Amino acid sequence: MAVADGLEYRFTIAAIDGDLVRATVDGVAPAQGEPGHPVILLQALLPHGDFDSVLEAGTQVGITRFIPVTASRSVGRAGADRAGRWHAIVEAAAAQSQRGAIPVVDPPRSLADALGSIRGTRLFALDPDAGATLPKTGLREAVAIAVGPEGGWTAEELEAMVAAGATRVGLGPRILRARLAGVIAAAILL
Repeated sequence: MAVADGLEYRFTIAAIDGDLVRATVDGVAPAQGEPGHPVILLQALLPHGDFDSVLEAGTQVGITRFIPVTASRSVGRAGADRAGRWHAIVEAAAAQSQRGAIPVVDPPRSLADALGSIRGTRLFALDPDAGATLPKTGLREAVAIAVGPEGGWTAEELEAMVAAGATRVGLGPRILRARLAGVIAAAILL
């Protein structure tokens, strides 16, 4: 079996000659490794290693699109050299976890631009001070999760997200590292 472009290909190998493999396709079906609805992660930029971990684990859990956000408290910065690395990370993680599609990694953008790019999508802004928690079942629509940097979103950033229609939610009684929160939230939603 091989997975590509959102499809699973079942095939029978007929011959192998050095680097050349001849096969016949026995069947094609939608890939089973994709979530039933899109999950978008608006992740505040983190130091390189932490952001790379978010991309890898988020891809494996089923996030379909990553939007790096330059938040007020972001420590990490994205240079032009990071885009290629980010694509390589999600591509490798998608292959390892047998995803049917490689997630999209947008270029870094401001929170306002990120919110504009997901207009009409149900948005959950992670906030440890929120009284509500993520719904654990029943979601069948595209959703977005906004995760701040270490130290969290500023009050102004939270207000901007609420004004854009976000629901502030927490993940329970513990405060999680920024590199874990989005991946855990996506796992709960999926």
